[in-house]
Amino acid sequence: MELQILVPLITYSAETLSGRILEFEESTVEDASTITTVSSLKKRISSKYNGDGEVGDDSQFYLVHSSSGKKLKDEELLKQSLTSTNSNNNDDDSSNKFRIRRYHYSCFVEHWIGIYQLTTLWRWVARVSTVIVCSLFIASLSQISFFLPHATTIPVTFQTLAIFLVASLAGWRMGTLSVLLYLLEGLMGAPFFTRQSGGYKVLYGPSSGYLYGFVVAAFIVGFLAERGNDRVYLFHYKSSLISMIVANVSIYIVGLPVLAKHIGWELAFTKGLVPFLAGDALKIIVATLLVPSIWKLSAFLSNKTFTFKAGLNLFINQ
Repeated sequence: MELQILVPLITYSAETLSGRILEFEESTVEDASTITTVSSLKKRISSKYNGDGEVGDDSQFYLVHSSSGKKLKDEELLKQSLTSTNSNNNDDDSSNKFRIRRYHYSCFVEHWIGIYQLTTLWRWVARVSTVIVCSLFIASLSQISFFLPHATTIPVTFQTLAIFLVASLAGWRMGTLSVLLYLLEGLMGAPFFTRQSGGYKVLYGPSSGYLYGFVVAAFIVGFLAERGNDRVYLFHYKSSLISMIVANVSIYIVGLPVLAKHIGWELAFTKGLVPFLAGDALKIIVATLLVPSIWKLSAFLSNKTFTFKAGLNLFINQ
């Protein structure tokens, strides 16, 4: 005869900024002595999700109680903390639900590199490949261009949209390097600039200042994306809307003086700034909506289990 003892379990649920649900269980008997404080709970989470770009080491994140919104202090006793935060909530299940918030975030690419726990060699292969692919992505969207009837000096392009997307998803390091590689490819003669142009003359032309401004813009958007503002939508105080507006302004700060050197300041404003403001606003809105959607889709897929039966791809809740 085999005697089985059923040990009660405590299930903790933690939601990341992108909406992914991380769950783990603790035995109320074996682990009662180990999970006593918020700090010990953080160490338990970190031991399982240390390579996750939205979790990491226990010193890199903090916990917020889902129901009350209270930030939990490391030295607090866990049972006492849960009791106090759940005193006004009749839902017992909510007491073990938390939100994980990092002090600094990794970009989308580094997030997935961490999840797959790649070796150092393959991490660098993934990063270099990302920079190359992103530079080609910028080049491809640069070919979508047209002139406005009242402004025939500088074309309207999708370059800024490509740069905002690349910097948001690849971070400031890989994003900035992608733009620099894109400029280098064009400098060497590849037809990667607007209207399939290339060569060193483009980098000395009226629109060359805008190309240099792309580097600054990529740094700004990528840097702030790694502070977590790439995972929330418009009109949230952590949205990437502000960073993209600032980045777009920086492009004009660098680009307009170069254009003014060729055609004068008055024409630079009337032909190189004003006609493009509406299009820039539209591209910023598209990028601000698209980037969080990519994170939400990633979270949705992470919260599902895939099974394959009779050739059908089925979603089953975990």
